Amino acid sequence: MNIGMALSMNMPSVIFSTFHRFENYYTDDMQYGDMDDHDFSALGLNDISTRVDPFNLIEYDFYRSFRAPTLGFENQVPKGKRISRQRCADILFDEMTELSATFAHGKYAPIIGELIHHFHYGHGLPWRNVKLDLAYRDILTGIGTNDTLQLLKKLINDHLIYKQNASFDFDFMTIMMEKVNKTKLSKFIRFEDKYNGLGISVHDVYAQEISLVNFHRYAISWDALLSFKAQDHFGLGKEDITDSVYKNFRFFRIWFLLQCHRDYAYKPFLTNFSAHANIKGAMSR
Repeated sequence: MNIGMALSMNMPSVIFSTFHRFENYYTDDMQYGDMDDHDFSALGLNDISTRVDPFNLIEYDFYRSFRAPTLGFENQVPKGKRISRQRCADILFDEMTELSATFAHGKYAPIIGELIHHFHYGHGLPWRNVKLDLAYRDILTGIGTNDTLQLLKKLINDHLIYKQNASFDFDFMTIMMEKVNKTKLSKFIRFEDKYNGLGISVHDVYAQEISLVNFHRYAISWDALLSFKAQDHFGLGKEDITDSVYKNFRFFRIWFLLQCHRDYAYKPFLTNFSAHANIKGAMSR
């Protein structure tokens, strides 16, 4: 048990924020409906779906094969029937959901399905989900992914160990921000995230912010509560779809068409998630 009276501070105070800001709707991956058939052809995005031709609104009589065409039938146009634009979009969303299973297995697998549903019906409104919050906390506190927590713990310990009257003044907050800026922030980039549904659900973490919610200093120890806030964009930009990896997956080609083709123009949206984490230290020499 610590000896002496506890010193408590209730802030909250931002100790780090990324260069990228929250609520940024001006990035390329948040644009929609700004391309036509010619633009897609110029990018080599002609083969979008196995079920429909989204440019000519044809539903195929049978799903197109993923195999190379048989010799002599390279230019054969698949037979099908004319459908409405809305029917075509609904089929594309169904196909996108089915293809997402390739990247989503385990307890986080349902997240991508919910995101696709929101993409379909959410009209661009922000989205959040408690499962994603829990997944974010897992990587913030997990072994091998908690670099930021360990750094903050060390910085606070070193700041307090020889200074009885040390405080979280502007200079110290600036030092913490500079140090955190040089670390690898927690993102869903573990190997397992490639198949557990998190990597496909959170394409990247666009913006992050860390706040010190409260701090308690005792005679020979301390503890603090940190708040982590993060935001991603559920949208694709041209730099994404021209990447050789993403372009080769039909899932992303369908996503890009639904978002960027002027005749579909489904709105991308902000994905929000957050978590709290405790750190503590001992001021022993």
